[in-house]
Amino acid sequence: MQNSQHFHDLIERSEVEITDLPEDGDGTERPTSWLERRLLNWQRSVARHPNSWRFASLVSLGVLILVILGFVVNNLFELFAPRPFTRSSSTFVFATRPPFNPNLYPHSNHPDAVYPGHRGFVGNVTWSPDDKSFASGGFDNTVQVWNTVTKKELVYRGHTNEILGISWSPNGKYIASASRDMTVQIWDAVTGKRGWIYHDSKAVYAVAWSPDGKSLAFGDDMNLVHIWNIAANRDVRTLSGHLGGVWDIAWSPDGTRLATSSLDFTVRIWQVSTGKPLLTYMHHGDVVPAVAWSPNGQLIASASYDTTVQVWNPNTGQRVLDYQGHDNSVYSLAWSPDGKSIASAGADGTVQVWSVSNGAHIITYFVVATCVSWSPDGKQIAVGVQNGQVALWDI
Repeated sequence: MQNSQHFHDLIERSEVEITDLPEDGDGTERPTSWLERRLLNWQRSVARHPNSWRFASLVSLGVLILVILGFVVNNLFELFAPRPFTRSSSTFVFATRPPFNPNLYPHSNHPDAVYPGHRGFVGNVTWSPDDKSFASGGFDNTVQVWNTVTKKELVYRGHTNEILGISWSPNGKYIASASRDMTVQIWDAVTGKRGWIYHDSKAVYAVAWSPDGKSLAFGDDMNLVHIWNIAANRDVRTLSGHLGGVWDIAWSPDGTRLATSSLDFTVRIWQVSTGKPLLTYMHHGDVVPAVAWSPNGQLIASASYDTTVQVWNPNTGQRVLDYQGHDNSVYSLAWSPDGKSIASAGADGTVQVWSVSNGAHIITYFVVATCVSWSPDGKQIAVGVQNGQVALWDI
């Protein structure tokens, strides 16, 4: 019995001595790391409260299963749900990318004419109906008009903030400008005299004259589109539906429909007579700063910060071409008067001209462009530049 008691005393002393031995063997106590302490505390908590930890584990597992199921159901819904305003078709969507080689375009770095004038960013540019002049709106709060024949310049001053939109009347007599100063103003295109001012409650991004010259449409930062009758001097219709500022407006050639592009990634088609929304195009993945009807009214082209220009049917929303030649956001586009080509200006430092029929690249102009406009006779392209110039190329 004494031997047994002595054996148990040895075991107890051995356990104490082993536990107290320093791990580094130098006789000093090693400090416990933060992670080791946390792990030890967690192990103790699990040992003391097994039922609580078992319940927490089951809850966590249930949440994880719900997240996975939600992800699966959402993807299945998007896969099988009908797409609005689209329909299946055998039409090809052309993914295009031109050869990006400056040596292929010896003329592309040298405009045929350069018109200085603005102090800073040129926001927009448009041609007169007679091809002899172009107007540009700048972030220096001015509208400038250049006669390409006489080289005479007119500067219209009256806005108190950046010019965001500009449009020339079909009869060539007037110019309308929209500004961040919350106004739309109309100018005499010959004298530069201001004749009319509309005051909005927010910045006005875009303005467009109707084909018959009787109305103006403009879009603002309140997500609204206003149709203003010039003769009656009143707002005859307000279109609402966009979820972001309206950045560009284009009338159909017959004047019966409006296309509007927005900060909300969409282009919307409206019936002018009733204000009824006809179609919403939702194939862009970023802001859509520019939209334009083809000269025959059968197609629409829209440019986006998602680096693409897309051409599509305004009646069905069916996309027929996806031009992917730019490496950065696309700011502006312009149809050629014959409807066969499009010029697009991007943040990649290029203006690219390409075929609408198959997306084939034609030529690249290397310029830090902000906007582009094709002359009505189809012979020239005017390009707004970030440094305040407007550059012209003979096509």
